[in-house]
Amino acid sequence: MEDQKPSALTELDPNTVTALDVHVSKTDTEAHNPSLERVLPEGENDGGGPVEDANENAQMGVGTKKKKKRKSKSKRGLNAPTGFEEFYVDAPLTPAEFDEEKGLYDGSIPFAERIETAIQRYAVKRRMDAERKNLFDKYLIHGGVEAGPKMFSGGLDSNTLENCNAAEIRDIAATNFVGAGKGEPGDPTWAVDFEGCVKSFLSSQLTGHLELESEEKTKFYVGTIRNFLNYLLHHDVCPEYRDQINAARKICDTAEKELWAIAQLKPLLPGQFNMACSEMFGGMYQGMYSNDQEWMMGLDVDYQSGISPEQAQNTFETAVEANASDEIFQAYRKQLSNRMYRVTGIENTSVEVTDVILPTELTRHLYAQDQCAGLQTIGKLKAKTWLRPSRGEDDLTAEEEDALVNSSPKIKQYEFWVEEELLEKCFVGLKLDATVTTLSFGVCYFDVLDGVHCSFHQTLPNELMRGWKEPEKGWLPMKRNRHLQAAHDALEK
Repeated sequence: MEDQKPSALTELDPNTVTALDVHVSKTDTEAHNPSLERVLPEGENDGGGPVEDANENAQMGVGTKKKKKRKSKSKRGLNAPTGFEEFYVDAPLTPAEFDEEKGLYDGSIPFAERIETAIQRYAVKRRMDAERKNLFDKYLIHGGVEAGPKMFSGGLDSNTLENCNAAEIRDIAATNFVGAGKGEPGDPTWAVDFEGCVKSFLSSQLTGHLELESEEKTKFYVGTIRNFLNYLLHHDVCPEYRDQINAARKICDTAEKELWAIAQLKPLLPGQFNMACSEMFGGMYQGMYSNDQEWMMGLDVDYQSGISPEQAQNTFETAVEANASDEIFQAYRKQLSNRMYRVTGIENTSVEVTDVILPTELTRHLYAQDQCAGLQTIGKLKAKTWLRPSRGEDDLTAEEEDALVNSSPKIKQYEFWVEEELLEKCFVGLKLDATVTTLSFGVCYFDVLDGVHCSFHQTLPNELMRGWKEPEKGWLPMKRNRHLQAAHDALEK
């Protein structure tokens, strides 16, 4: 009787077997089906020996797959520094880096090339999210730097990455460029002015394009600009403009405080007293009060539109008693008895705050009385005429432009009465574009506010260049037709 070969179905003792021990004769399988593909049991190789498995705890002869360990956040770069942390400082340069940058930022290289290189290297060394990148691009465009992908470069494919060095890859991937010759001595169009560009962008562009809804967001925006200026100083990109860059950094420090103060002040303006004057003397808020209208009854609203005539009268008379000088008070009482008070002047002007005077203790005591319940304590805001920098009027002759430049408007002094809540957010140097109304007994109030600006407010012609592109003169239809007509006339001759 022939010896029976062990079968793959033979019952095995799990206590003594740690791996599947199945051996099928090659001749047996091939004899029955030569085309049958041989399948090795898990844990064996062609030689019949066990394959090393990381899982040494196989149960019942079945090996389990090893789970891939997920990389930690630090290894994936999720917690890597962005370069914009509050106390982030660029690492000291190594000797090799110093020698490299010495060649990149050598004083003999034109400024346009140096600043373009610095911008591109800065963008690589900082991790910017979409919001920060959008802000930074707007700042660069405002300063005359082009932002956008380089055309016809072919992009970054695997072949490019393998055959190019880091500097070449950075140049291909760059999205910010400075035109050759910009800012060089003798350039009639562009001048290098770090301080002026920062003033203009933060005071007139930032608030127009982005919402400053919190103090943290304000620091986020301003800190991005300051971080770039710090980079230029640290890498000594343009030492000839070091003083300008330091002045621009100081503007950033001032902007963080003033921009957030203005963001809080705007919703509160013009204030209860100025609104009361507007209601009483025919201003914008006259007749705007609607809380007593029938159609408003039963509506659940958390705001008040305008001010009632009764509340306006009470607010105005209390403010006159608390803040008016003896001269203004006597004139008011006299004109009130004769019903002679009126509006004597309305002007659209810009003013600059020269002093912020909080309420005195006597004023606070007056407003603490029962008959003043619901009224806000009033202080004073002193201001003078502000000659707002203009981008220039359109379609002026040369004589009109000279007359505008040489004109010297009269500087007037103003005193406005403003609630303490608003005064706490005002500061010396604050600029207001307003419609100022003067009353016959000497009180002034601002009715309509068209703008609230920082102390360093400035406008530049750069704002007019946003989105402008050089026209392609060679493809203008009129020019092309003239060339065709000239060629046709030449052939006829």
